[in-house]
Amino acid sequence: MEKNNGQLGSLADSVAESPDVIVVGAGPTGLTLSLLLARNGHRVLVVERRPSAYPLPRAVGISRESLRVLHMAGASEPLKPHLEWNGQNHSLDYVTAEGEVLLSQTVPLPRRSEGPDATFNQPDLEAVLEEQVRAHPRIQLVRGQVVTGLEEIEDAVGVRFAPSDELGGPRSGADHVTHTARFVVGCDGAQSTVRNLMDIPLDGDLQFSSDWLVVDLKPTVERDWIPYMGQVLGPPRPTTSVPSGPGRRRLEFMLLPGERKEEMATDETVWRLLAERGVDQTNADLVRYAAYTFRACWAQQWRQGRVLLAGDAAHLTPPFLGQGMNSGIRDVATLSWRLDLVLRGLAPADTLDDYARERIPHVSRLISDAVMVGGFLCLIDPEACAERDALLREKRVDAPEMTGWRMGTESLAADDPHAGWLGRQGLVRTKGREGRFDDVFGAGAHVLLSRAGDPMESLSPMTREAWERLGGVAVHIGPDAPVTDVEDVYGEWFDEWDRDVILVRPDFHVFGTASSDGVESLVRELVAGLRMSLADSAPSTVRSL
Repeated sequence: MEKNNGQLGSLADSVAESPDVIVVGAGPTGLTLSLLLARNGHRVLVVERRPSAYPLPRAVGISRESLRVLHMAGASEPLKPHLEWNGQNHSLDYVTAEGEVLLSQTVPLPRRSEGPDATFNQPDLEAVLEEQVRAHPRIQLVRGQVVTGLEEIEDAVGVRFAPSDELGGPRSGADHVTHTARFVVGCDGAQSTVRNLMDIPLDGDLQFSSDWLVVDLKPTVERDWIPYMGQVLGPPRPTTSVPSGPGRRRLEFMLLPGERKEEMATDETVWRLLAERGVDQTNADLVRYAAYTFRACWAQQWRQGRVLLAGDAAHLTPPFLGQGMNSGIRDVATLSWRLDLVLRGLAPADTLDDYARERIPHVSRLISDAVMVGGFLCLIDPEACAERDALLREKRVDAPEMTGWRMGTESLAADDPHAGWLGRQGLVRTKGREGRFDDVFGAGAHVLLSRAGDPMESLSPMTREAWERLGGVAVHIGPDAPVTDVEDVYGEWFDEWDRDVILVRPDFHVFGTASSDGVESLVRELVAGLRMSLADSAPSTVRSL
């Protein structure tokens, strides 16, 4: 595919070869998806309505799971200078306006090989991802173009584009051009044009809505922030205080009854609210401010034929758990490997229906938890606040554990209580090499982990052939195994779950588990769930890991 590194007045002359996938939207979700698809050999066209990257902060928290996905996409090393983490990040504090810490909710600390959660500045993240995208020979990024129509044509989708105006709509009088791809993925945000063209509403609404003034700063003087990461509770005004990347800080002020967004989003109001937190122009530079309505909703349908949704186009998450952007990265981690199988002819397109079946239960539970947290954070009535504060002091608030959320299990191993949970990564050693599992064995494949011998020896020839066509990796790990579990991450995992074998998918979530004599049935269940044939005579498509 011919490369292009700038805004194009005409899309018709820029795309020399039909892409396999058109990704609409060049935010973190769309850029990550394009990198994941391209690493598996697929041609991707990314189309973005903005003529240049949005320069101001939005998301500020990135999970270790998302960082693992970005590592798989090849973007983790250049991202490291833009991440902030220190020992204070492991707790989320809820404090009164007077500074009393009512509850300190601990975020589980990672083992050394997992890496920590971190904070970041979104324009820095997007710049790193865009640089990786522009350097990749299989990806073309075109800016300044807006989608105006979608039409499914036999085994492809026709997408109409037009140059965008300053508001992001089609420029008046501009020519429209159509390009085709085997699939289209709308990663174009909360006001998704792709979702609107599909006529899919965001109807999983929890009836939650709250207006906040979000302020980003660059502190110029060293100082203590109370809380370092967490929430100042009402009354009078709920306020969030979090780091937002190296040398940056975010404060979010809830708007009180009678305060209108357009009236509060002014320099005068922002500095007045900042002064209440000890911030003024002598100790901080103001980067930006904006008033938002935090919403909680999701689409019930994420696929129509060859058109799919991901990220904010599919769901909106209140920021109280810091999972909005992370949910979008989870979406594309799950979608990309299924699209890869379909594009390579290893699975039928119907397997893409399981993408939504897995992601909707995950994200809806997460959003529900965020709304629950928002419910007690947003209280301002003095009596209700006093009751809440008493419960927090006694640690009797039913806050969600910061340990993750389970994937929808309809397409996973049946009746397995461990299916759908996020897998673990430890430090391993084999053949004189030591490193994180992903670095030693590669990422992006199905993985059979066993402490009871080589799992491949338990597979029949037909099932082994299917596993190899899938590109699977089999690892015997343990004290006397070819692969050493340096930190005992996997040994503890096997013991905790009382299983000998764990099958992990390319998105790092567990498909299922088995005892030592259940490997054959576990892999057969995976193959059947992907709608692959055990008797297929197609050549092996194993990737070198």
